[in-house]
Amino acid sequence: MIYLDQWNTLSRRIHGLVRAADLHARFLAVSRVDSYKAAIYLHRQSLQVFDSLQYFLNHFREVLPSPVTDSIDGFIADNKVYIKDPKLGEQQEELVRATLVKLSAFETQVSFLLSDTQESLHARSELAFSHLQRLLVVDEGLREKWKLAFGKREEECEKQGAVHLLWHGIWAFKAHAEKGATDLVFQEPIRDLRDTPRGSQGLVLTEWKKADQENAQEKFQEACNQAELYSQGMLAGVELRDYRYAVVVSEADVTVPDDYTKSGVTYRHINLVIDQKTPSKAAKKTSSQPTRRSPKGQQ
Repeated sequence: MIYLDQWNTLSRRIHGLVRAADLHARFLAVSRVDSYKAAIYLHRQSLQVFDSLQYFLNHFREVLPSPVTDSIDGFIADNKVYIKDPKLGEQQEELVRATLVKLSAFETQVSFLLSDTQESLHARSELAFSHLQRLLVVDEGLREKWKLAFGKREEECEKQGAVHLLWHGIWAFKAHAEKGATDLVFQEPIRDLRDTPRGSQGLVLTEWKKADQENAQEKFQEACNQAELYSQGMLAGVELRDYRYAVVVSEADVTVPDDYTKSGVTYRHINLVIDQKTPSKAAKKTSSQPTRRSPKGQQ
């Protein structure tokens, strides 16, 4: 997630600016003289941070979680008049203090929102599928393993996929009408969190199907229908709540339906192509930035 790297850089700058302001306040406690205009310099630095924040929002708006964009939009709307006020005058120290206090509180809020494990699990899942598709293109040995799995039952594809996702810290499971949450490798029900592999970052619901171009739409729908059967239970604290994956494995590219959201859950359609000759729309979709999460309650 590139936006996290950008935010961490911006966050460190805000922290550094707050420390500099604290040092300035300590000096003022000894002497009220500010002959070299340190307060004005601090304010100019705050303006640069404000401009960087606006750039960050404009550049990543489509992929940021909606609570983050709402927070940044609100902060900019509420404070741009004051932060960009060029007439410091007698209130310069008060304005600088207010600006830095607000920036510090705002940084804490956004960093908290971006630390949401749900966003991390979503990003890991997207990367894992993209990585697997590219491995199938360049790794002939892996491609042969998948061909063998494809020639057998769907469960063999599930096992191969689950092991790959585990490399990325994702423990994939599927919904079972009778068993509930079911492990893809051992085909056993997941009873509690003690069943989860140590070191995994979270659980992601995936439904795997084999298909060709003629029955791909039917298989995607079948996978989504099975995913809808699952209701969160004892695993809800560590699973990806807002995304479920309908994965269709095929020997060649098939037509991929659009993702859709139902009852707050987005159903992602992934076409994993074993013998992909050229980049397909499905592959580009899988490797793109994660779909922006809709606000809670939006269908």
